[in-house]
Amino acid sequence: MGKRSRRRGEQGVAEGEPEQNGAESPAEDPQGGPSPLRPDGRLREASLLVEEADYVYALYRWVVLTGEVPKANEWLRREDWPHPDYVIDVFGSWEKFLAHADLPASPLLARLREADAALKGIGAREAAAGKDLARVEDLKRQVETAKRRREAADAERAELSARAERLAASLGRAEERAAQAEAHLAERRAAAEEAAAGAGEEASAEWLTAHEALQDELEAVRAHRDGLLAQVEELQEASAADAKSISRLGAALAEASSPTFSPETEENGPVAAPGTVAEAVARAQDHAAHLVFTQAAHDSAADSPYRRPADVLEALGRLDELATMYADPDGFGRSLSQAAGELGLTWKGNVSELARSRKPNQYTITHDGARLELGPHVAIGSGSGAGFIARIYLHVADGSGAVPRGLYVGHVGRHLPDTTTG
Repeated sequence: MGKRSRRRGEQGVAEGEPEQNGAESPAEDPQGGPSPLRPDGRLREASLLVEEADYVYALYRWVVLTGEVPKANEWLRREDWPHPDYVIDVFGSWEKFLAHADLPASPLLARLREADAALKGIGAREAAAGKDLARVEDLKRQVETAKRRREAADAERAELSARAERLAASLGRAEERAAQAEAHLAERRAAAEEAAAGAGEEASAEWLTAHEALQDELEAVRAHRDGLLAQVEELQEASAADAKSISRLGAALAEASSPTFSPETEENGPVAAPGTVAEAVARAQDHAAHLVFTQAAHDSAADSPYRRPADVLEALGRLDELATMYADPDGFGRSLSQAAGELGLTWKGNVSELARSRKPNQYTITHDGARLELGPHVAIGSGSGAGFIARIYLHVADGSGAVPRGLYVGHVGRHLPDTTTG
C-alpha cells in the first residue's frame, strides 16, 4: 500500500527522511537547543494499516450479514458502522474502497446473485403455476355450467316431447270429431232432403237451419284442428332446436374438458357477434356467394327483436351454401329439404294454404319489379315470443319466372301470421 498520504491536509514521511529508533527523538535546534518531538513514520503507517483493516473488516461483515454491497449513504445512517467520510479519507473514494476489498470478483457475491436469480425464476414459475391453476378452476366452472345447461335442455326437451304427445292425442280426437261431424252432416243432409221432398218449403227451411249449424260446427272443429297442427309444428321445431343446442353444449363440454388451455382463434382474431338481426343480415349479404337478399328482408330484420342475432347470421351462412348447390341448373341429386337438413337447418317446405289465404299480402314481396311469393322457411330458436324465435322466409325460383334461378330471402325476423297467430 506504500507510504502515500491517506489523510487530506497531512504530508507523508519524506522519502529520504532518516529512520528513528524511538517514538520520539531529540533534534538539535540551529541555535544549539533541543527541537520539539515528532511522530515516528512507521507508527503512522501502522496506524493507517489498522484503519484500512478495520474498514475492510466492517465491509466484509456487512456483506456477510446483508448479502449486498453497501452504499456510502447506507453507512451514513448507521452509527454502528464507520462513517463514509472516514473511509473516503483513507482510501480516496468509496469505489476505491470497494475495489481494494476485491468485492467485484467475490465468489460469495456471485453465488448470492445466482441464488437471487434462481429465486426470481422460482417466483415466476410459481406465478405461472398460479395462473394455470386459476384457469383450470375457471374451466371447471365452465364445465359445471355446461352440464347444468345440458341437463336443463334435456328436461325442457322431455317436457316438450310430452306436450307434443298430448297435442297429438288432442289432434287425433279433433280429427275424429271432424269425421263424426261430417258423417252426421251427411246423414242430416240426406234426411233433410227426404223431408223436403215430402213436406215442401217449411221442411226445406228447417233443413237449411240445421245445415248451417252443422257447417259452423264443422268449421270450428277444423279451425281447432289447424291450431293443434300449428302447435305440434312449433313443438317439433323447438325440439329440433333443442337437439341442436344439446349437441353444441356437448361439443362445448368436450372442449372445456380438454387439457388444452389455448383455444384456436382465427388468423385475424375472433370476430365479434352481430348486435342486431339487421346487422346479421347486412353481414350475411356482404359474404353471400349465391343467396339473394331483397329489400323486404332488410326491412323485416330491422323490426326484429330476436335476442340471438348470431344464430340468424349462422343460418344465413348455411342458406348461402344451400343456394350455391341450388344454383346448378342440373340439380344436385337431392331435394332442398334433404340438403337443408344435412346443413343443420330446420327447414319447412311451405306454409299452410289456410294461412296464405287469410293473409295473402304477408306472404308476397316485390323484388326488381317482380312479385315473389314466400313459402319455404327456416325456423330459428325455441320458446314463445319474437325475442326467442325467428323465421327466414324464402322464395325459391326455378328460372322459369320473372327472376333468375336461385334462393331469395324475403323476410327475416318475426313469425309471419298463420292459424295460431291470427
